Amino acid sequence: MDAGTLAALGGILLLLILSAVFSGTETAFTAASRAFVTRRAREGDRRAGLLVRLRERKDRLIAAILVGNNLVNTTATALASGLLIAWFGEGGVVYASLVMTALLVVFAEVLPKTYALRQPDRTALRAVPLLSATMRLLGPLAAAVNWLVLRTLGLFGVRAAEAERPGITEDELLGAIELHGAGERGEAEAAAREERRMLRGVLALDDLTVGDVMTHRARIRALDAEAPPEVQLERLLASPHARLPLWCRGGEEVLGIVDARAALQALRAVGGEAARLDLRPFAAPAVFVPEGRPLREQLQEFRRAHLKMALVVDEYGALQGLVTLEDVVEVIVGQIAQRGEPILAEAAGDGVAEVRGDIRVRDLNRELDWDLPEEEAATVGGLVVSRLRAIPPVGTEVTIDGYAIRVVERRGWRLDRLAIRRLAPPEEAG
Repeated sequence: MDAGTLAALGGILLLLILSAVFSGTETAFTAASRAFVTRRAREGDRRAGLLVRLRERKDRLIAAILVGNNLVNTTATALASGLLIAWFGEGGVVYASLVMTALLVVFAEVLPKTYALRQPDRTALRAVPLLSATMRLLGPLAAAVNWLVLRTLGLFGVRAAEAERPGITEDELLGAIELHGAGERGEAEAAAREERRMLRGVLALDDLTVGDVMTHRARIRALDAEAPPEVQLERLLASPHARLPLWCRGGEEVLGIVDARAALQALRAVGGEAARLDLRPFAAPAVFVPEGRPLREQLQEFRRAHLKMALVVDEYGALQGLVTLEDVVEVIVGQIAQRGEPILAEAAGDGVAEVRGDIRVRDLNRELDWDLPEEEAATVGGLVVSRLRAIPPVGTEVTIDGYAIRVVERRGWRLDRLAIRRLAPPEEAG
């Protein structure tokens, strides 16, 4: 074997290695975690800082990598074709195509990209010198390629802004959240499941409104300004909440919000005589918000105004419910049980959970990892009424999307308690 043949083989091997490096670098660059790279850059990592700057010109860098990768692939194939033609004549072209395709796919594409996907952050940081060199050498050519691509797309009516890759969408982010903790077992799996719930709750702040999480007017514990002072004081002391609305005429007129400290001040003002107690001068002004306000905006309002409670009204100004800072926080962290407050669901045996009819479907799905429909009604009782289109008597059972729901207790026209059992899928039922 002469020196020329050895040089050609060595050149092909070198070009295959360069092709593998380009392919792995491209995959690592696009798959590296933006949060990881940014954090390392803030910690003073020079390579991470350079990688952040390269990301700002991502379109040009990707084009430069592709130009370099295709250049070495084409050169390697040309060398192999010339070598095999010299050995086998015209049939060498076919042999070169088959051999180079196999080598490029296995060793210059699949292998390096698989490695890069397994540890993209570390690979991207290691590849920063190559990325920087590629940008310096092939950046101008890549810019010309990008210009040509945009002009070509413009002929078909695609604008430059439309041609750019959009940022991560909410669906992509939700997909990433669902993958968090995959493969974990035991306590790590339980922790990952709770973290996924919290992350989904953060995203839900933009989709939910105040009306979705408020305590309905029928469930509000309030002080009746028209009741005897002793009754007002007893109700305040019996309540698990530190703040209660003060209203008259059954909530038609709200006079303010009374907290326990204000009640003590009012009691002290009358020398401790409960019969002379008047809470009206000590009630703080009530804050009213529309039921359609996005939950994220309400959270910001709570933060700005240092509020912890607001009354919810509809478009006609009629009182609909009450929302607290705790209600908003529960969207993220789940139910926060208070003293005297019943738990979300109680086990009734045989896989049955008993719940209050006014429990929100969303909360039940979150806590028990269920998937009852959330679009038809806000509460479980409302969901049953919506499906049956009637107020069912005690004992009625209805199946909704794989869940058997039975009415256990009813007060007036309100479904007060329900028993829910998750049915087995058809393939498991037998």
